[in-house]
Amino acid sequence: MRRGSLFWCGLILLLLGLLTGCATMKGWFAKKKQDQPPDAMAAAGIEQLKKKKYDDAIETFEKLKDRYPYSDQALLAQIKLADAYFYKKKYEEASQAYKEFEKLHPTNPAVPYAIYRQGLCYYRQRSTIDREQTFTAKAIEEFRRLKQKFPNSEYVPKADKYIAKCRQELAQHEFYVAEFYFKTRKYPAALERYQLLAEEYPEFPQQAQVKKQIAKCQEIMAIPPEKKSGLLYGLTHIFEADW
Repeated sequence: MRRGSLFWCGLILLLLGLLTGCATMKGWFAKKKQDQPPDAMAAAGIEQLKKKKYDDAIETFEKLKDRYPYSDQALLAQIKLADAYFYKKKYEEASQAYKEFEKLHPTNPAVPYAIYRQGLCYYRQRSTIDREQTFTAKAIEEFRRLKQKFPNSEYVPKADKYIAKCRQELAQHEFYVAEFYFKTRKYPAALERYQLLAEEYPEFPQQAQVKKQIAKCQEIMAIPPEKKSGLLYGLTHIFEADW
């Protein structure tokens, strides 16, 4: 190989080495990307909530809590994180986040809001009247807890409306079950449900029908067992039942 070619090859390798070294050193001495200050992160998370970018908001508020745990913005992030889960319809996660906020900050002015939201989380998970009413009952429990602890809260009137709706659904469930027992001739069980409905839910609009069914159950149960076994009795009461 000629000397000229060797010279140029060496020069090229030298330049490549210098460029690589510069890039490496630049990487060594480059400043790491600084985290946003807590107020900027909080503002970004709230903006993401407004734009319904709930996953982004959740990520932002989680980072804010982790990186600035003792800041005022971290307190805001805890309640807004719960809101983000709520709007995303992740009600179990939202309920847990609201409970955590209440536990960690029991004297904070936002606690009534957190309790109210816990009630809403249960309310949003309730079932139809033909199924178990666990979430409906839990919603009432939380709304009543709000009224007991913070009777002057601005959320109490809203809680009262939800309590009324939940009680109506619980009453409808009891009536549905009582009617099922009656139609299947399980009269003691039906009577128990009707009586509970009459005692616990006086506001139920079908109380006249409930009282009528109570009387029917009591009348049937008063008949001696030997008379209940006849085919005629069975057929008669099948046609008397309100289907």
